[in-house]
Amino acid sequence: MKFLLSVVFLLQSIAYPLVAQVLESKPAPVVQHKVQPPKDRTLQVVTSKGYKLCYAPTFSSYAAHYSYIGLVDCSSRRAIPARFDAFGRIGFNINKTWLCLTAPDSVWAREKTFDYLFLSPCVINLKAQQWKVQNGRFVSREAFYSIKDDGSYLYAAKPRDKKLFFHKLSPSMTEWSKTIAMPGNLSIFMWIGWDLIDRYGQQRYFLRSNYSDKNTMILYYNLMSGHIAEYYEPTGRLYCMYSDTRKQNWDWVWWALCDDTKPPKVNRAYFKPVPVGQNLYSFEDKDGNILRVTRYGYYWGVPYTVNKRYIAKDTGKSPTSAFVVDPYMEVWLRFIYANAGRNLHNCPAPGHWLGTHSKAQKNVPPLPPSFSLSEQWIQRLFAIDYSTDMTTPASGICGVCLLQAYQMIAELLHFQTPLTSGGYFFDTAAGRNPFPSFQARNSILHQTLEDIMSYYNYPVTGRRDSFLRNVERAYASSISMLPQYDWTMLGQGVTQAEVDSLMQRVINSPAGSVFLFTMARFDPDLRTLTAHAVPVLRLQSGVVTIPANSLVSMEEYRARLTPANSVAELRERLGRFAGRHINVVGLGVFSVDRSYRNGFEGIVSLSDCSGDGSDRRGNGLLPLPELLNQCISGRCEY
Repeated sequence: MKFLLSVVFLLQSIAYPLVAQVLESKPAPVVQHKVQPPKDRTLQVVTSKGYKLCYAPTFSSYAAHYSYIGLVDCSSRRAIPARFDAFGRIGFNINKTWLCLTAPDSVWAREKTFDYLFLSPCVINLKAQQWKVQNGRFVSREAFYSIKDDGSYLYAAKPRDKKLFFHKLSPSMTEWSKTIAMPGNLSIFMWIGWDLIDRYGQQRYFLRSNYSDKNTMILYYNLMSGHIAEYYEPTGRLYCMYSDTRKQNWDWVWWALCDDTKPPKVNRAYFKPVPVGQNLYSFEDKDGNILRVTRYGYYWGVPYTVNKRYIAKDTGKSPTSAFVVDPYMEVWLRFIYANAGRNLHNCPAPGHWLGTHSKAQKNVPPLPPSFSLSEQWIQRLFAIDYSTDMTTPASGICGVCLLQAYQMIAELLHFQTPLTSGGYFFDTAAGRNPFPSFQARNSILHQTLEDIMSYYNYPVTGRRDSFLRNVERAYASSISMLPQYDWTMLGQGVTQAEVDSLMQRVINSPAGSVFLFTMARFDPDLRTLTAHAVPVLRLQSGVVTIPANSLVSMEEYRARLTPANSVAELRERLGRFAGRHINVVGLGVFSVDRSYRNGFEGIVSLSDCSGDGSDRRGNGLLPLPELLNQCISGRCEY
């Protein structure tokens, strides 16, 4: 039964397209300026005593962070070229690794009035690495502290501090300081954790080199190379996680030197994050093997990779491949999905981090309370429903009904008036398989869906576990398909009481609410269990379930749009199938809330991001430094 449920869920239901739409008229282009070619050079300043000296990054076992920045004669070998990039970072390429000038937490957190500057890996999500030039001096983005010196070393210091000296950029640095340079990398700092429930409650452990512990471990994720690295402060080097399991059943990962240069074709340090549930990700190496830890036993918490063919046998010591990630990582991945699907709101980015919506804003339904399905909308939804050739294609876990459901939800929320041709994810056409159109327009999203489908966390037994895992996959797919919206898992259930309770919650929701239902349905005549997905609207007149992949007549389609105002009526609508009624035995409900505000969208945009018009921005590609735009404000401030 478990196998049948998973297969039918794949064939019949859970869709996962991501966006790249062809509208009837091409949107007007927006003004964009790409980042500029770097003009790296030694960073020369004029001190308070009139000396011309240069910044010299230096490693020392005596420094608090094993590094400091000195002031030396510009002819010294210690004075190496620096880059002032689009994110306001002052970076040095040391041993092929980009390290940036960083303010210490003691000053940033206002514990001290001054402290030594140091080096740390360049990332795009750390305010302590961002600077601007004000009256020839480097100050923090908020002008809360500035870079000062004592004649030999550099400090982050409050403006009122009287013990240290200001210095200014040399006039020869004017062109350098005005160049909004291409960054050397697009890394973020983050952590990877996993949860364990024991007699003391839920415990969280964090991955580090070859073990796990309860102290948060800062890691660095490089999108271009797929590197997950630790930073070794005494040498300024990165140590990446490597996997060489290949076709073996499993093998331990190991950590070794890596850098920010282009990785080799066979990149054993490559790991790809794959969304697998609510705030959960798996990581796959270059060969598709899955990162894993056991939660008990002698080697608990030691990371290893396992072949997918072997994973069903890897059950001892409570292993897991579902990792919790740092919120920055999750937001960064959602930005990548949104750009791939052309779902961004801004082009170019304004130049400042976007905060999240308030709780009150999040609770506003996405449709107006007075919304109703006009004749034009009914015709459009019917056209989407008929976009199938009756075969069973899929993208990952996404079958025709789920793909159609995503398209219906996307168009209802995005367009004030319904389209008459084309489509948000695929081009509608009666009797035509929608997946070739979807894959051609959304290749990255298609691959993401395939990755989600290929993920296995643990073998499941029984109908309940199988269904609940598919619900988790559908949730992950929904965020990838429509990352510009807040998705909330309202609940999931496999008993009649649980299913009825979820239905009642939908009935009790305010008018204008939008939901995605994923269902398991049992046919008592054929003794089969199938899966299905439909969009659901809470209107003033009641709850409307929109048929997907139903291929019924227009008359029957209209009848199925009749609002339900009780659990019994809603069960009846959801149980209609091929002229008879089948039973809903499993239900997962996702609430589609108002727009999701992605912080990275305020500081990152890529060239040719006009996309398909307002709120459909993006270029459909993976972010790369050479593709970055300048922000509207010039440099981009975290």
